[in-house]
Amino acid sequence: MHRGRLLTFAIAGVVTLSSCAGAAEVTSERADPIAPAIVDDPPPTPTTVDDPSVDDPSDPIEPAPSPQPTSTDIDPDAINLGMNKPPRAYDDFLLAVMTDLDVWWSAIYPEIYGEAFTSLEGDVYAAYPGRPDDIPGCGAPRTTYEDVQEYVAFYCGVGDFMVYDDGDDGLLAELAREYGAATIGTVLAHEFAHAIQLRIGALDRALPTIRTEQQADCFAGAWTGRAARGEASTVRFSDGDVRAGLIAMTKVSDPVGIDQFDPGGHGSGFDRVGAFQVGFNDGPARCAELLDDPLPLMPNQFTTGDVGNGGNAAFGYGDGDLVGFLPEDLNRYWDEELDITGLDRLDVVVLRPGDDAECDDLRGDLTLGAAWCASTNEVLFDEPVALELYRDFGDFAVGYALGTAWSEAVQDALGSDLTGEPRALLSDCLTGGWVKTVTPIDFVLPQPRLATRDSVRISAGDLDEAIQTVLVIGDTGVDDNVIGNAFEKIDAFRTGVIDGTDACLAQL
Repeated sequence: MHRGRLLTFAIAGVVTLSSCAGAAEVTSERADPIAPAIVDDPPPTPTTVDDPSVDDPSDPIEPAPSPQPTSTDIDPDAINLGMNKPPRAYDDFLLAVMTDLDVWWSAIYPEIYGEAFTSLEGDVYAAYPGRPDDIPGCGAPRTTYEDVQEYVAFYCGVGDFMVYDDGDDGLLAELAREYGAATIGTVLAHEFAHAIQLRIGALDRALPTIRTEQQADCFAGAWTGRAARGEASTVRFSDGDVRAGLIAMTKVSDPVGIDQFDPGGHGSGFDRVGAFQVGFNDGPARCAELLDDPLPLMPNQFTTGDVGNGGNAAFGYGDGDLVGFLPEDLNRYWDEELDITGLDRLDVVVLRPGDDAECDDLRGDLTLGAAWCASTNEVLFDEPVALELYRDFGDFAVGYALGTAWSEAVQDALGSDLTGEPRALLSDCLTGGWVKTVTPIDFVLPQPRLATRDSVRISAGDLDEAIQTVLVIGDTGVDDNVIGNAFEKIDAFRTGVIDGTDACLAQL
């Protein structure tokens, strides 16, 4: 981020699962080729600070154990496994998922759409190397394993069937190893939603792909909520499984710089997580409305000025550097634009390696990189921690950390008596409220704005960077009640981004 734009850094390995229409004479849905969103050049190295030694970051998210079926009433034929499939630890779990998806849709489809649900006419196929060529084609005579490797998972209206990559080296297996098999369950729930869209005629409406994909993400979230609440017939999701679903939404998203309204567009990680959470919180009936009442979409295309640097501002303290212009904008928003009584401008105190945080009344979490010292009315900025976040996720990981520090001061000025998790979640919301005012979309940007703030904008991918950060720092489970789990924190942050500061202040 530098003055004029906030940075974005697409994390290596983020990919897109897209769906596209088949031949004109048939109705079909299947995934577009995988295109990893890897930025050729890494974020620029800091030029205005000493570069402390930072170890290469490893993924701090511990893999969730594979969810286990909660019932023996599982249809063994829910997935066509083939004759020579290598066993996977999550085979029984996926059978449980497909069994419950059919049970669930059989019950809710008549409630929502007023007619009986018909199960898939075709099978759900596990594709893997060495499987005989017995998977039907989608607009072609046959589907080969190489096809499935390219597409990862898809639903096809021709034959009304689904396919997923069961290879040991495929993306789904990688996601399962890193984050838990619930990620695959989320993908299958998403693809099953396309079968619903075939039944309601949505795939014949010539809607933008992003519209149908948003609804499919929402339905996947609604089913995940069912599993998390213990309502599913064959499987129960833990908090870790829900987080795995969120991770799947961020890992399987449009590469930064892609116009989400292009054919095959699915939306940014922020958009996909949002649709997932709407389904989780509000249920499938709200998802059914999204084709005609879609959720707002955040920008995913670079501006002209962002193309050369991938949206990344230099990590430094000058006027045009990340930790120079961001605190200035935060002060202008909270102190000058909103004019909150009792809130003065905050100065940043930089802590370098070996420096102690001298504060008797620290508010927020300095392990995130920034926190507010109430006794001195200063923001303590842990440079080594912030620099690691910058290198790991991108510049808006640092922007998010600074935003939460200012939000702590705002809460005190407003007389908030919240503590613990409720206070942390309100800070997430207030940070999102500030972000709303630097989001370059007509329906988001408030008018009038201070002329001194007109040059500050977030870039494509910045919101995804915030979400990636939250996925790392959030409480492991809902019962921890320290700063909120990943789902709760993202939900609070999105409330601010979509609905603005007033929605956050209404919680006081």
